[in-house]
This record gives sequence, C-alpha cells and structure tokens, in this order.
Amino acid sequence: MARPREFDTEEAMDKAMGLFWDVGYEEASLAELLAAMEITKGSFYKAFHDKHSVYLAALDRYNEKVISATVAYLGDRTQGNGPDRILGLFNRVADAVRQDGDRLGCFLCNALVDKAAEGGEAEAKLQVMVLRLETAFFKALREDPHLKEAAARETARGVLSAYFGLRVLGRAGLASQMADDCIRQVAWLLEKVKTS
Repeated sequence: MARPREFDTEEAMDKAMGLFWDVGYEEASLAELLAAMEITKGSFYKAFHDKHSVYLAALDRYNEKVISATVAYLGDRTQGNGPDRILGLFNRVADAVRQDGDRLGCFLCNALVDKAAEGGEAEAKLQVMVLRLETAFFKALREDPHLKEAAARETARGVLSAYFGLRVLGRAGLASQMADDCIRQVAWLLEKVKTS
C-alpha cells in the first residue's frame, strides 16, 4: 500500500511560487526549493518529478490565484465602469508599493523576462496569462458602446504595457516615485480614447 503524501500540495506550491517569484527560475536551486516547500527530496520527486515541472505548476498557480482575481476585478461592474475599474487596479498596485514596498513586483512580469524567450511550455503559459489580462482590459473598455473594437484593443494593449511597467518599477523600488505619473497617464489615455 502506498504511503499517503506527507505535505499539503497547495501550500507547497504557494511556497515554490514565492521562491520562483522572488529569485527566478535559474537562481532557485533544488536545495532552496526543497527548503522553501518544506518537503524531502523523495516527496519532491514523487509529486513533481523535477524543478521545471514545479515551475510550470507555479505558473499555473499564479494564473489561478492572481491573474484570475485581477480578471474578475476588471469584470466586476459593481466596482464602477470599465475605466474606473482599470484605474482602480492601477491604484491598488500603487497603494501596495507605497504601503508595503512590494519589491516582488509581478510574478508574470518576472517570468516573462526570465523564461519566455526560451519558448516551450513556460512561454505558452505566460502568453495565455498576458492574453487574459489584455482581454480583461479590452472587455472593460468595450462596455462603452461608442468605442470601436480596434480602438479598444489598441488601448487595452497600451494599458497592459503601463500595468507591466508599473509592476516592474515596483520590483526595482521606483514605483512609489513614479506611480502617480503612471496613473495620470493611464487616466489621460482612457479619457482620450473616449473622445476620439
């Protein structure tokens, strides 16, 4: 009879995600991963096979927890109209930087720099997350019936770029200095697209 798994898989994945988020794929050694996940090497190989499979699972976990929550917020009409929700998201990120320092930034942004250029399964997962965010911004913008689809798509991509920029600046320790300017520029862009 097989022995039951001696650790909580979801908790271990959250810890693995935290390590990859903080130091990246290459810098996370197997020993650091085992220590972070608080599991033995035997349990690790039975459950996950190798570091790469844990990394892919960590990307899935981020998609499930963080990207899904962001997409849900951007689609929640009880939080105001589409542009208000977009600005609300930017303000949430800026507030986190101001209050907590938020030097981790965004796992998706970090992973795009860390692994996307290598192609393969990691790149595919990262592209899915980027598209989910872009689509959420697009849908929020398309609530305005006067805004043409092409303009909404272009604006969604511009907003996404600004969002990623703000998250990267958070990791660099600069977002608290630049957050207000970034938010003003996004507000200007959202106002401009309404009148175009």
